[in-house]
Amino acid sequence: MRVSIVQAPIGPMTQEVNRKTIFDAMEEALKSSPDVIVLPEMWNTGFYPERFSADDDYEEESLRRDLSAFAKEHEVNLVAGSITVWDHDTRANRSFIYDRGGALLGTYDKAHLFPMGAEKTFFRPGEKNLAFELDGVPAGIITCFELRMPEWVRLAVMGRAKILFVPMAWGLSRVPHMHLFARARAVENQCYVVAVNCTKLGDYPAMGGGGSCIYDPMGEEVLMTGTEACVHTVDLDLSKVEEAKAKFDLFHERRPDLYGKLVSRHG
Repeated sequence: MRVSIVQAPIGPMTQEVNRKTIFDAMEEALKSSPDVIVLPEMWNTGFYPERFSADDDYEEESLRRDLSAFAKEHEVNLVAGSITVWDHDTRANRSFIYDRGGALLGTYDKAHLFPMGAEKTFFRPGEKNLAFELDGVPAGIITCFELRMPEWVRLAVMGRAKILFVPMAWGLSRVPHMHLFARARAVENQCYVVAVNCTKLGDYPAMGGGGSCIYDPMGEEVLMTGTEACVHTVDLDLSKVEEAKAKFDLFHERRPDLYGKLVSRHG
């Protein structure tokens, strides 16, 4: 599967600029004939909850319409990152998945909100994960901070997904941790991890530190970016998933009867 990642510079509530940046980058990605284009986290508003107000218009319907039209016109799958949306009287950090025909395959609301900053104040956490297929390839998705949650990642993959997509707005100072977690999640779930970060726009404070990465099921680095805005395309050899599991299938070697304390907050 050919995957294009968009590491885009995103500003705080610079919605029109951010939209143009993302769609221009997707046009750039098309030159490599990808099967799927992957976008970062909260690319419409940026990860700046302190800039939000009750009067914000996040233009969800317009963005959804344009993303669907793009996927259909160019016959490309989209893991369209996440955008800030209104959900009744609060907000959600919501990801959208589109197939080559522009059909919405599903949405995913970030379930584990970042405890630093104000995400927990302004957003409602999601309550379920999302499994989907792109061109018949089973996949899962989590968002940013959730890369630190191995139990949630295991549920997102469930021994079935061959690719785990991770839209992010991961801070520069913690990028080494992000690489560590992405590699570990790939190895322990025997799948590809495609982690797509954003980066700094102009003189605005950085919301994401770049360093987008892809690891294969054996933890080998497939892609590593720097801190600058970029579009990269790589081919994922999905046969490596089955090769890894042929040695031992970690999902089936689990003993869930021993893990009861994991569902308790207090152990």
